[in-house]
Amino acid sequence: MLLSSPFRLQTILLISGLSWGLMSVGLAQNVTLEKVEVVATTPVNALGMQQQLIASDAQTLGTGVINPLITTNLADLLNDNIGSVSVSNSTGNGYQNDVNYRGFQVTSILGAPVGLSVYFDGVRFNEPFGSIVNWDLIPINAISSMTLMPGSNPLFGLNTLGGAVSANTKNGQDNPGSSLSVMGGSFGRKSLQFERGFSDEGHNTDYFLALNLDHQQGFRLYSQSEVAQWFGKGRWQSDDLATKLELSVTGANNFLRGTQALPLSMMDTPAMSYTWPDSVANQMTLVNFRGSHWAGENDLINGNLFFRQSNSQTINSNAALDDGCYASDGSLSVKCLNLAPNGTVNNSIATNALGLARYTGDINTSLIDSSTLQSTVGGSLQWTNLDALKGMNNSFTLGGAFDYSRIGFDQSSLLARLINYQTVETGNSRYFFPSTGSTSGSNLIDSVHLSAHASDVSLFSSDTLFLNEHWSAVASGSYNVSVLSQSGANQQNLNSDGGYSWTDPSSLINYYNPSFIGSQYLSGSTLKTIAAPGFVAASNVSVANGQAGPQVNSLNGDHHFERFNPALGLNYNPSKQLGFFASYSESMRAPTPIELSCANPNSPCALPTGFNGDPDLKAVVAKTLELGARGKMNPSLSWNVAIYDTRTSNDIEFLYDTSTTGFFSNVGNTQRKGFELGINSNADPFKWALNYGFVNASFRSAFTTAQGVSVKSGDQIPGIANQTLKLRASYRFTPELSLGARGLLVGSQYAHGDENNQDPSGKVPGYVLVNLDLKYQLNEQLSLVVILNNAFNRTYSTYGILSTNVYTGTNEQFRTPAPPRALWVAAQYKF
Repeated sequence: MLLSSPFRLQTILLISGLSWGLMSVGLAQNVTLEKVEVVATTPVNALGMQQQLIASDAQTLGTGVINPLITTNLADLLNDNIGSVSVSNSTGNGYQNDVNYRGFQVTSILGAPVGLSVYFDGVRFNEPFGSIVNWDLIPINAISSMTLMPGSNPLFGLNTLGGAVSANTKNGQDNPGSSLSVMGGSFGRKSLQFERGFSDEGHNTDYFLALNLDHQQGFRLYSQSEVAQWFGKGRWQSDDLATKLELSVTGANNFLRGTQALPLSMMDTPAMSYTWPDSVANQMTLVNFRGSHWAGENDLINGNLFFRQSNSQTINSNAALDDGCYASDGSLSVKCLNLAPNGTVNNSIATNALGLARYTGDINTSLIDSSTLQSTVGGSLQWTNLDALKGMNNSFTLGGAFDYSRIGFDQSSLLARLINYQTVETGNSRYFFPSTGSTSGSNLIDSVHLSAHASDVSLFSSDTLFLNEHWSAVASGSYNVSVLSQSGANQQNLNSDGGYSWTDPSSLINYYNPSFIGSQYLSGSTLKTIAAPGFVAASNVSVANGQAGPQVNSLNGDHHFERFNPALGLNYNPSKQLGFFASYSESMRAPTPIELSCANPNSPCALPTGFNGDPDLKAVVAKTLELGARGKMNPSLSWNVAIYDTRTSNDIEFLYDTSTTGFFSNVGNTQRKGFELGINSNADPFKWALNYGFVNASFRSAFTTAQGVSVKSGDQIPGIANQTLKLRASYRFTPELSLGARGLLVGSQYAHGDENNQDPSGKVPGYVLVNLDLKYQLNEQLSLVVILNNAFNRTYSTYGILSTNVYTGTNEQFRTPAPPRALWVAAQYKF
């Protein structure tokens, strides 16, 4: 039979689990003698590697830890359980966390440089537009296991500068039966989860379905979430188990609101909204076909083919786009004296005979409406061979992956004003056109249309050679090619104060919008006419040396990046209870379309929208050295420790020009170095785990920010907490009653925009949290769960940024308030 080979059995027991196994149980890093912990070594989870043979501090989570009632999304799951992980949140919406790991970040908000890759059943989940990850699109109740592979692992492709997250889903054979869960409680939360798994042994098939509905009002004003996720999978295997085929469909239709950070002067009312509305509507469909086939006793071929489409509709309120032409007393500033009409249009907010009035000071904002449509087709194919090499056990993998993405982006910036913290779009009636007798000028400041095509190809190989019973070595590498072609334009119609003329910051050329020539507006009590250039009369104004617009900036460009990225590793296991490892790895991150379209320092962007020209950026290269050890003190107590040093060249950061605008730029070299420690005990009735991580993330090259601030080598990178300590414990009082507790200590961080670490307000303080959960099993089918988060009602923030308070005109540090104490009660019924 196919499974009868002694070498095959020995090798599988030693280094791997069956295809798509990775079904770990218990706490993170829990390696027992009875169960083999298996880690996926490539995104296509074929044959994994026993954890003690991985040359890095890889951490895994299985069904014993992943509880969708307690954890609502993958970002929270990482934060609750994985050492060296912390989260920050700029919007106040729990589905939009930034995940920081070893000083690198992956986020759902455009504007942050991404250094982590995320895979879902072998499909890259980083969006092609900005490499962000929308956590709300991943159904947590469909995940069976998760691995975090640290370092600049080249086998996981682009963005794997600091690590890669790989999630695998449930199936009907390993997850039979049905369950229905309902939950309600604080912040108006109402949720429903459903799972169903079953097998048809007569046809060698099994099926799994999952549904997740979650409504949360949010503890802050205008921060509600409406989440609908679904997942379905069908599998077939041949009678001899040599061939497996699988088809899965994942979908989501969500609406999320967030309300931005608050200035410190407003933090006394943490539920307050700074400005609103800010929302995103995400829809996604993912179809993934996977297969594996044993072509011989020692040859496994497996791969996948997928199609993924996502659509995001966003509305963003801004609060600081005034061009500063008028002082608080209404006088005209010097910098605007030579602009017409007097630098700022006289708008039609007040009523008069012509519907015209001065553009007043409280109208200093914009409302940005954008749409992003992304579709990706891709796949991978790899061959694994287990033949011996010169008498030594060996595992060799050769493969390739590709994906092709089409991106369409459209955005409009509209004049608006703040009314009780709400950004309200102004009407269209701002100019009087005598020829038509109408007052119908458009309030469109600018519009952007961008089309992009991105292709990513990688060829990779990896070989693990078992030198003897104690030593193993691994060598791997990946040749990555990333090609990006984009076209489009940014068309400006008005300046940020609504004026029909503006000056291009790059060329210093004066432009005007000819569609407004001949219209009239009020200047005080005087009616003036906008004239063509060169015509000046007592009651008329014109643009001196102006050029007819609207100004159109081309976004056309072609970019090509390629690199070979190697990795080496060595393991020494003197016994089954003790192991040491060392590794060196390199990886590349190509600039994304949004970064390449927002890289002109002379024309900063209003993220997450508003682009300028198309200057080139350099690819980021990361090189990681890691040393560590792991072991077991007894069958139920394991430990792990690691130190690491990752150095990047041409690192990309978003440099803030104002509180709402900035640009992406290569800032030279950066470094993330630190250590982590984990201890896990899995002995009944008391189970516990401790994970500690420390990271020093710093700039290693001097540069000057967009605001003229000098950053020197050694300054800390903002937005990264310097340390985390996580304690997780559960105690089973009786077979029916158990109590769980999670303690979290997170260190301080510098606010975004404080690259030179000199903000007078200091760092964003660290915090301590305690979360509790109580489970009572009423009978075999029905259980109750009580969840208490932030049990001691701590006031804290996970995110900070330097900005200007538009309501006071003062520069302040802004922070996003985190949720207070919250109580939820859930009931779960298993059929």
